[in-house]
Amino acid sequence: MTRNITALHQRIQHLTERYPFAVHWQVRDIATGQTIGHEDRTVLGSFSTRKVSVLLACLALVRAGKLSLDDTFVITEELKDGVQAGIMRNLSPGIALSLRDHLAQMMSTSDNMCTQLVFEAIEQATGNALQWINDYCAQAGMFDTLHREVFPRSGQLPWHHSIESMTVTSAHDQALLLERLAHGVGNEDVAVGMGLTPDLCQLAIEFMSHIYTPLLGARVDNGRFVEKNGRGIRGLSQVGLLLDDDDVPVASVAVFAESIPVALFDDVPGRARAIELFVNFGQLIEEHFLDGTLAPMAERHIIQPDFWEQEFGELLYTAENSRAVNADIAFTFSGVGKVFFAVILAELAAEHHDLLDGALDITLEHRQRAETGTLRHLTGPLRLSVNDAIQLIIGSGDGAAALAVLEYLHGRKIDVLSRAQSCFADLNNTEITGLEEDTSAGEAFIGTTTAADLLLVLRKIIDDDGLVKAWMSNVFEPGGLACALPGYGPHTIDHWTVSSWAHMIRYRPEHGRTSVLILNGSNGHYGIVAHAPVGTEDVSAKFGSLGQSSVPCSKTAVRQDIEQRNANGSITV
Repeated sequence: MTRNITALHQRIQHLTERYPFAVHWQVRDIATGQTIGHEDRTVLGSFSTRKVSVLLACLALVRAGKLSLDDTFVITEELKDGVQAGIMRNLSPGIALSLRDHLAQMMSTSDNMCTQLVFEAIEQATGNALQWINDYCAQAGMFDTLHREVFPRSGQLPWHHSIESMTVTSAHDQALLLERLAHGVGNEDVAVGMGLTPDLCQLAIEFMSHIYTPLLGARVDNGRFVEKNGRGIRGLSQVGLLLDDDDVPVASVAVFAESIPVALFDDVPGRARAIELFVNFGQLIEEHFLDGTLAPMAERHIIQPDFWEQEFGELLYTAENSRAVNADIAFTFSGVGKVFFAVILAELAAEHHDLLDGALDITLEHRQRAETGTLRHLTGPLRLSVNDAIQLIIGSGDGAAALAVLEYLHGRKIDVLSRAQSCFADLNNTEITGLEEDTSAGEAFIGTTTAADLLLVLRKIIDDDGLVKAWMSNVFEPGGLACALPGYGPHTIDHWTVSSWAHMIRYRPEHGRTSVLILNGSNGHYGIVAHAPVGTEDVSAKFGSLGQSSVPCSKTAVRQDIEQRNANGSITV
């Protein structure tokens, strides 16, 4: 079928012109070689989009026999210094992963501890990791790309930072590399020209299939996107391949949003608008190449509390010392079973002082039964402490970790279900009915509750100010009510939450979506709870708007709070 790529160009331009920041993009038709774009040769900070070329440069060494995917590298305490991205930074040092699994974490959660170890592997094999990767990029035709650093300390950068000492790239280079990767899957000559084999090209695409927070593919119904994100201080980016229903690549895409305002005139965080751009951009690509149906994402917006009920009538929610809407209607845990589980684990840890230090193994069976989290995509042996596992449950909703902890407690003859039923017996509308057994969504507990009951649990967590609150401070790429809080880059206002299902649009559609959030106001900490019933549209946008609207201080006060904590060296991601 002949497609008018000029019409796609016009539609994308119409989309990007709606946003008050610069958008650099390129789209390549894999079948025809046609290319469209806008300011796609502008050199920009690459941030984590650089990891696509790092991945391929590493795999080239595997093909050459200088590295093995089974090589093992150990995560050390020193590697944590300054790390903002990934899930390994909150775990105990000493965890050993294969090179394959380090690459998987680098691509799925952008883990900068694993990335540093990938660079270490390349350094050992070549003597100069940066030179090898730059040589690789040059041979791939990426002439706008220059790798200058192993680990960019983005948490220390101001919004107005220079890119002169940073790794840089362009939308053109990223789309070109992905186009070549796509051709390499089915063409051995192309693969060899990239220093790879067709199987290694396919493996690279597999690594890109498990990104923790997809945006280009967030609302794609036909085919799927494999993608990698970039999270800068004043910019966001997404690069990826659109695959059809037979997993054949049909388009390569690179989108860079730059000079994103911290807050727009309507008080919406600029990053929230950029996320909407990426989601809608992916739908345009699907519509053009796979005859998809465009259903634009609802925009996040800021509302006054007096209008919450009118604006979010379908949501059940409540906030301390504020309004409650249908707060006594029961719903399934749908993302917050882990809150109850964490409270029980903290109580058990106070009674069994060795509990959190106990060792458990993440097995193949745990991974096969897990429906959420990134451990299910790893292949090698993995031993964690119980504390590490609960960090993964709260921070990334990891189903394999939840199953392993439940198994560990059973082995110690701790009846965690009875304990929970007794502990929460005073919550009149909460019922914990069972444990996750056959499969896990990182919840551990199965049951029902209400927004009002959940708010009481949050109050207990706030008053205890202990383990649970600490676990809630380390959520990876927080979503739900926390997805649009004021700030930029890794600099946001203080908040505590748990990994939610809000961003998983098609997961367990028979359930709703629930999110919790703790903020710090002038009178101390307070909780917010929201539930989106089954069928609610644009859950992330509505949760984000509600969370942002719950921030009790002015834009100026928020900025002062962020600046003060940055000056003190305290940054919440």
